Amino acid sequence: MAEVIRIREGRPEDMAFVYSSWVKSYAGRNKDVPRGLVYGAQVDIIREVVRGCRILVATPEGSDDDICGRVCYRLPVYQFMYVKAPFRRFGVGITLMKATGWESGPIMGAYKPSKEILKKIEFEYAPQMQRLDMLERFANEGVCS
Repeated sequence: MAEVIRIREGRPEDMAFVYSSWVKSYAGRNKDVPRGLVYGAQVDIIREVVRGCRILVATPEGSDDDICGRVCYRLPVYQFMYVKAPFRRFGVGITLMKATGWESGPIMGAYKPSKEILKKIEFEYAPQMQRLDMLERFANEGVCS
């Protein structure tokens, strides 16, 4: 399926999907945290960090408005990747990763990835990179403490 997927830059009209998919996914992986706290705090964190990141969106070829998945990143840190359930296991995630310039090897991420991703990619979890100031410091200085 990856050959019928088009990757494009995220657009302002994609942001509702970006926030929604990110927060819902995060809440689903953190069921022990009260929903109000997850939704309230996480939206603020996401809103800040996306200002300093690039967003790529995967769409079916010929249908730019139908989103299959997306990745938010600022190399060398991947903030969050999400692929809609019907498009999983068809290479959409790997296609998004390759569009960022990744070919192989370990990556650093600000959020814990799914078990499926961990089977395919060596992953270093760096939750402090959820903060834009830490992400910028790391990008500029190569340090995060």
